[in-house]
Amino acid sequence: MEKTHFESADDILQFAIEREEDAYNFYNEWAGKVKNPAIGKMLIELSKQELGHKNRLENLKIKGSLIPSNNKITDMKIAEYLVDIPPSEDMDYQQALTLAMHREQASVNLYKTLAKVAPNDEIQDIFLTLVEEEVHHKARLEDEYDENILRDN
Repeated sequence: MEKTHFESADDILQFAIEREEDAYNFYNEWAGKVKNPAIGKMLIELSKQELGHKNRLENLKIKGSLIPSNNKITDMKIAEYLVDIPPSEDMDYQQALTLAMHREQASVNLYKTLAKVAPNDEIQDIFLTLVEEEVHHKARLEDEYDENILRDN
């Protein structure tokens, strides 16, 4: 069960750091399991991105608060039309992208839900900024899917 009650912004950031670390571990673990080296390379890249997000959040705990930007990111919603894929050693590139898009969408959904129940504006802003980060990750994956899967078919 996910934590849904937070006492402070620091508590939220710790929660988000743990989610990013979980994502890092997931991608890193599967990068070592998949048989296709190109997919392993993609998963390593995703794990590095998650580690970067974790480091950013850890620095934020030290420096101050997050404020969501007004930048709009186009959500192509490709992940919403694809069947969820369980990880496997034999994943192809399309399956790996689908898996990653679904994981990013799950993070978006989690942070949106937590923003709705946030006890104050500061905590809500942190969650909305995390939503923005995850939407950005998903958009990059959807762009990759669009360029390399949809346009090839």
